[in-house]
Parts: sequence; structure tokens; C-alpha cells
Amino acid sequence: MNEQNYELRTDFWCHVKVCRGLGTGAKLYDSQDTITIKHGSQVIWWWKPEKQHQQIKQETERLSELFAQLTKKPEEFTPQKMSSERLLKAFVKHYLKLIIDEKTKWYGRRYYYLVKTRPEILDMDQLSQVERSDRDYGFNYELLGDASHWRYLYLAPQPQGYAIELDIESAHFTAFLRQPTMLLNDPTTGAKPYFISDGGAMQRLRDITPELPNWFRYRMLKIIGSHEIEYYQFNPATYSFEKKVDPHLINYGMAFNAVHRAIYTVYETMAEVANLVRDDLLRSHTNTFVLKATMSRTAEIQILTALAERGFEVSCKGIGWAHFWNIDQGILGFGKPKGHIEDLEELRKRDGVWVKPMPREMYDRWSHWLPEIPEEIRISAKHYEFVPVKSIPKVSQELVGGYWRNEW
Repeated sequence: MNEQNYELRTDFWCHVKVCRGLGTGAKLYDSQDTITIKHGSQVIWWWKPEKQHQQIKQETERLSELFAQLTKKPEEFTPQKMSSERLLKAFVKHYLKLIIDEKTKWYGRRYYYLVKTRPEILDMDQLSQVERSDRDYGFNYELLGDASHWRYLYLAPQPQGYAIELDIESAHFTAFLRQPTMLLNDPTTGAKPYFISDGGAMQRLRDITPELPNWFRYRMLKIIGSHEIEYYQFNPATYSFEKKVDPHLINYGMAFNAVHRAIYTVYETMAEVANLVRDDLLRSHTNTFVLKATMSRTAEIQILTALAERGFEVSCKGIGWAHFWNIDQGILGFGKPKGHIEDLEELRKRDGVWVKPMPREMYDRWSHWLPEIPEEIRISAKHYEFVPVKSIPKVSQELVGGYWRNEW
């Protein structure tokens, strides 16, 4: 294989012109933080200029230095070649030393069905076939229905009222770490999948987890669990870029299985929580759930205990008056709205919805998730609200970051 020649550029707004100039065969990859153009052995790439992408760039450089020291392979973690995606792949290969050979590349059919085949059959509306296949592969059709195993979704018939939102911390990554190894063998003989030795890769991941930011953890699972790559090619005939999908071979085989088993485990766990909470649940989305503020302390302890037994830690994301129009659009107190603000403002004006002050007794009921109310607000304010702010550090692992304010 020819060695690739990397060129890191800073003229971000020229990437379309550069791709057109390279002509036929050039592929443009638009990732979360970078734009990369590949043409033969040539790799030209740019970091996106927005603040959030530049923060990932700084994290990538820091982690590159760390991994270079730990692996004693600085040549594999050269910053000029290291986008976040390439960093992740180098981390898996050189730090985790995940065993990838002819045996472990084999992924079987079970989890490929869950990831790829099942959604295709659903798109054709062949529910009876999905139900049969779910049963054959050992998945719960009654649980999954027509949903993706990535996201457990639920919205109550009347999703409004005083509520609190709790979040399972790093849910998919935690479920992955709880598994014995990174390699899950899926036999073709009808036997159940079983874990095999990964040469200590999972233990190395557990050891370094405190150093890994959340975006790194999540994207590592997505890369190991991926089955296709999207890219764009310039078509001179239409003078436009056309989106293409490359159904490339699953690179990590048995690790692909382990990732998707962990994701399915989170889905099952969220379904169990919903079953425990029942009428006290307003909304569930992936790894968060919005609970009625009138929920009893006994019921709260029950679900927290069930989650702790499965190795999950829970934190608070917000509290206040909730109103959801659909699974993806809604408000919760003065926290960050779900959905685009402009669309939500139109819905609020149309339906006469506004954020209401929360009664003091409900704050007292859920005070173990919240910072203490400042004395001056407690004494002088007739009504006050809590404003969760993601950028404010948490007081502890459980308490949500934010501040109290008097608005009435």
C-alpha cells in the first residue's frame, strides 16, 4: 500500500474549490470537526473554524501527546496528521492493541442484522418479517418494534407538568466497559454469542477512561461499530457534489458485535426504567428520562437502585415546568430547549405555553439534585427558578451545574 501524503491546511473556505480542482476520483469526507479530501495517496484536510471544532482540535492535540508518551510511538500520533477520527483509530491500534486478525475480523450475522438489515426491512414495512427475524436472532421485537436500538424513545400522551430530567452518564460507553472483553464471537451454528480474550484491550481502556473526554468515548464506539462510510464526489456534468455511501467491510469484526450488544443493553435498560416508572414518565430519549416532579421518593430510589445494579451512574440535567410538543421539541424550566429556538417560540405563541414558577415544595422534594438556594433569594424572592447551565461545573457528580434567579 502506498504511503499517504498528508497536508493540513488553514484556508477552510477553499475546500470545495480544491476538491473540484482535483477532478475525478477525489472524495470529500465531511466529518464532525474536519473536512478531508482524499485523491490517490494525497490527503488534504482542514479543521472546521467554529469554536466547538477548535476545542476538539485542542483536545486532539493534547491526547495525541498523551498517547504518544504511553505507546512510545510518537510517529503514530503526529499532530499534523491527526484529526479526531485518525486519533481514535490510532488509539485503538496502538494503545488498546485490539487484536484484529482473520479470526476476530469475523462478525457473524446477528448484530449486522440489528444495525443494517433490520432497518432496511422496516423501511419496506415488512413487520412480520422483522418479528420473525428478531425472534431468530434473539432480539425482543415487542421491545424494539420499529425503533433503532441506538435510541429508546417514549413520549407520554399529555407530556406537560412540573418535572425533573435525569441522565444516565456515558450510557453506551459504560455498558461497553461492563462487558468482559471487547471481542464478542457470534457463531453461525445457532449458538449464543460469547466473549473471547482481547489481549487485555478492555482493561487498558478501563485504565485510561478518566483521561478520555465524552466526545472521544462516544466516537470511539461509533468508529468500532460502523459499517459504512459517507462521502461526496464532484460531478462535472451537474457541477454539484453527490453524496455516496461506501458499504465498506466491518473493520473490527467481533468488536463491532461487542459495541452493538452494549448499545442494545442500554436500550433494554431504558425500557426497564420506563416500565418501573410507568405513569410518572413524561419523556425518554436515548439515555435521559423526564419524570413528573410529583413522583414519590420511594419510586425514585427504586429506579436509581435498578440502574446502579447495572453499573450506571445518574446525574440531573434540569428541573422546572415541562411541555413537549413531540419527542424532539419541548421546554423544561429555564434549561436549554429541545429543538430549534425559533420553531419553539412559534409553538409557544400559538399554544399559549410559558414557563411557570415551580412551587417551593417541589424544589424541596428534589433538592438532593440541586445546588443550595442562595439565602438572599430564599428570603426575598416570592418565586424563583433554577437555570441549569452545562458550562458551569457540577458541585458534585450528581448535582447539576447552574444558578438560581428571581424572575417574578
